[in-house]
Amino acid sequence: MAPSRSTRSTRRVTHSREQIVETATAILDAEGIKGLTLRGLAAELGGGLGSIYWHVAGKEQLVELACDELVGRALAAAESGDAGDAGDDVPSPPLEVDLGTRDPAVVEAALQVRRIALALFGQMERHPWLAGQVELSGGQPNGLRVWEAMGRPLAAMGLTRRQQFHGSTALLGYVVGVAAQMSSQDAIIDPALDADEQLELVVARWQDLDADEFPWIRSMADEFRRHEDLEQFAAGLDLLVLGLVRQVPEER
Repeated sequence: MAPSRSTRSTRRVTHSREQIVETATAILDAEGIKGLTLRGLAAELGGGLGSIYWHVAGKEQLVELACDELVGRALAAAESGDAGDAGDDVPSPPLEVDLGTRDPAVVEAALQVRRIALALFGQMERHPWLAGQVELSGGQPNGLRVWEAMGRPLAAMGLTRRQQFHGSTALLGYVVGVAAQMSSQDAIIDPALDADEQLELVVARWQDLDADEFPWIRSMADEFRRHEDLEQFAAGLDLLVLGLVRQVPEER
């Protein structure tokens, strides 16, 4: 007796959605968006296209699922108080600015939005393609959850709804913007050079600028040589957090 259609379909499913998304993420990390194809993914998994199409309609949905998974990890890390996820120790730079308040609720709210931003940035550092694909206020469920998690502490501070909206979108825009800029810079760097050599090329370029036209940029060359990406990101983030705290009304 020939197997039923439902039985034949079930037998073609050889990989779980989790396996497919995990493997797709690894390909995205190694080869970027253009390097991910469903045929290539099927070959990597060792199965046919049917097992992939069983779970996703196409590449676009697959990328959305990969984004959503990574954003979900960032949110879980922030809520657990760890800026990285299991197996990934991401440093959490200390807050370098004085928030100017002793209100414990305001301080905790400020630290919470900072944790979310750092955890999200950590994922984007580890997965450089993520910043260009993530939708934090669109249709990706965990993207919406991150925005929700970012907004609630701002509401708890006593900010107006307009301040909450502007503050939450500014914070998320900063995270994605800085991560996207850093990943785009990495994409055009000569892969034959190590990190120190790449840095020295930029420093030399700045030092060679006309002293009359670009005196300030020339003065930043040594500072750029000593900078760390995470430290730079955290410094800008802290300025945003401080600005939000300064808007908190004296009487909440």
